[in-house]
Amino acid sequence: MLAVLRRRDFSLLWFGGMLSVIGDYFLYIALPFFVYERTGSVLATGAMFAAETLPRLLFGSVAGVFVDRWDRKKTMMISDLSRALILLPLLAVAAGGPLVLVYAVAFVEASVSMFFLPAKSATIPNLVAERDLTAANSLDSLSEEVPSLVGPLLGAALLGIVGLSGLILLDVGTYLASALLISLIGAPASAPDEEPDLKAEVAVSAWTNALKEWLGGLRLIGRDRSIAVLFAVISVATVGEGAVTVLLMIFFRDVLGSGAARRNPMIVACII
Repeated sequence: MLAVLRRRDFSLLWFGGMLSVIGDYFLYIALPFFVYERTGSVLATGAMFAAETLPRLLFGSVAGVFVDRWDRKKTMMISDLSRALILLPLLAVAAGGPLVLVYAVAFVEASVSMFFLPAKSATIPNLVAERDLTAANSLDSLSEEVPSLVGPLLGAALLGIVGLSGLILLDVGTYLASALLISLIGAPASAPDEEPDLKAEVAVSAWTNALKEWLGGLRLIGRDRSIAVLFAVISVATVGEGAVTVLLMIFFRDVLGSGAARRNPMIVACII
């Protein structure tokens, strides 16, 4: 399976994608912990997790429609560079600025992230031979799951070491490094079965067609009971994950964490 990483373009995508996903999770625990430390409010902390989670529910189904119509390489690069810029206002919060910026930045960053992963997955068939596609998809899944475990731990640990400002700059660095690696990919980024006249569509027509495709997907959910149930379960699980994470963090911080956990959020991240 690892032999697929010998393919230059795929390895650039794989390492770039891993850095980008780590960047996604760097602040997942650190920001709510920072909010709770600053406000002492469970409601404010819960709102922080909601800001990070809601984009999955609101834009997850929309992003794939547009990614299918855009240049995937440019989409990933713009997504990385945009998130690097979006994080910068958090430096003002770390210096004592208004806390509302945390919620706005978390929501916008998570919304932009919705476009990166579909673009990455859709690019893989253009970078490897068909016989290697299973191995490449397995490695792609690994590059998302491992950072989702390691990212919060690293972010929480670094928050205790370098503070919020240092963590923000490191997070910006992961996105810039990802954008650089992806920019070096030389293979075509468009899907092989993309319609030849797709690029000739005017902007209004492209948006109209994308909207129709999205609405068609929603109608499919309504018609197919199995898909509707699956969609509902995933939605409830996503919301429940955020709620439980808030409760665990507060419990461990205030009830069990009278010592080290108050000083180092990494302990909280390990439990969560």
